[in-house]
Amino acid sequence: MDLRCRKTNCKYNKDLTCTAESISITKEKVCLQYQNEKGKGIKDFSRLIFSDNPPKVADYRHLKNICLSCSAPCLFNKDNHCISNGITVNASTTNEPKCMTFLKP
Repeated sequence: MDLRCRKTNCKYNKDLTCTAESISITKEKVCLQYQNEKGKGIKDFSRLIFSDNPPKVADYRHLKNICLSCSAPCLFNKDNHCISNGITVNASTTNEPKCMTFLKP
């Protein structure tokens, strides 16, 4: 599983990749591991993606032993575990860190 996170101000965000040891997504699709780290992050990196100085993005990492629990009513939720091959948490310009991989069953 690959964990991408656009919440660049999160303690666990490293080059748009999540480094938390486990992830919990609530039924409202909110990531419970998100921790705002003051002074860290790019407020709106989306403008930078196609610029001359794009943000650094970590290489794909397949995390075999990540514990990803989920209670959202999602197509990828199997017995409260995410079975997707990866998830992405939304951009830093929004308030809540919500799972963008969510699909209604």
